[in-house]
Amino acid sequence: RETARQMTTPAAPSRAGMATEISSGENDNDAVIGNNTNDDDDNDISIIASSTTPKAAHPTARAFFAALDSSEASSLQSESLKRKSQSLGWRNRHSQEQHYPVRVLDSKFTVEQVQRGEIDGTYGTGATVWPAAMVLVKYMEKHRSALIANRRVVDLGSGTGVTSIAAAILGASHVCCTDGEESVVGLAKRNIRHAATQLILAEAATKKEDEADGDEGGILPLPQDEEEDDEDEDDRADFDVCGCSIHVQKLWWGKDVLDDSITTATTTPEGNNASNADPYDVILVADCVLPKLYPIAPLVEVIDAMLAMKPASVAILSYEHRYFPDYHPREKFAELASQRGLDVTIVPPDDHDPIYCVEDIEIWQVCKANR
Repeated sequence: RETARQMTTPAAPSRAGMATEISSGENDNDAVIGNNTNDDDDNDISIIASSTTPKAAHPTARAFFAALDSSEASSLQSESLKRKSQSLGWRNRHSQEQHYPVRVLDSKFTVEQVQRGEIDGTYGTGATVWPAAMVLVKYMEKHRSALIANRRVVDLGSGTGVTSIAAAILGASHVCCTDGEESVVGLAKRNIRHAATQLILAEAATKKEDEADGDEGGILPLPQDEEEDDEDEDDRADFDVCGCSIHVQKLWWGKDVLDDSITTATTTPEGNNASNADPYDVILVADCVLPKLYPIAPLVEVIDAMLAMKPASVAILSYEHRYFPDYHPREKFAELASQRGLDVTIVPPDDHDPIYCVEDIEIWQVCKANR
């Protein structure tokens, strides 16, 4: 916290939430070229939905990133340009794919995205891996020893479950993965179960001495029977990922009660109660400060309630700035947090992952004042 600056830092210029995207490419720097929408009062859910509507690959974008990837171009790039091109690549390359590939440390897995889930009214905005979620994942990875390892973690508004899976890989002792939409909770369960299978298969594959060189290090597909058994697994809520137990359940801020099942319970994948039923050490929130769609106050309320159970705990939020006509979302969050005796600090960009660091996405740390 000594390296973080206070939330009262002057606000960055307003930006619109999403970009009009042109999908491209085949390699790590393939990306989407986009123009931000105007800051006006007509922004609505269609702006957010625009980033998940499938679009055809654009040849200009392909050529642009192919040039950036060439060894000759790379040798002439400044470090700043390299960093910007890499950021373009991770931010948009996989946004249109059904299965979003993720790498945490040396582990690779995929999570399912549901395109147009918010437009069709089936999943809200929770069925997409938003850029702020990846910024949070990579921040956790960089600071895993100090923030995640051997800690009990609760993930609020988990969406696809990518941050919960990452926390497990990074050594959390237990993760409670929550979301307010039943359909999204089901999606998170599927993704966690599939990621667990992929990681197990990958670990087994690395132990085979006769494995072909061309197959090493990739993301292994799920067995066919795993896909077919999804319906039978819908009621399962507890999983094991890299030795970490993950419990998945519904929690709608301001509506659902914070009962013992969320605040203290720990269960094993076999359904047995664990002995270390303590409050959580870390609260994760990825891209949930979005007042155009969800009020901020209930989120602050649930964070405060969880921090009160263990004053030494901390909430870590990733926030992508999107224009809102009534107030600045960051300032409103800080105001509501202050009223509850919470300190909010902005993590300086130098503490972010150097690639997963962009101007309009911030990491906040929230804790009890004078803890």
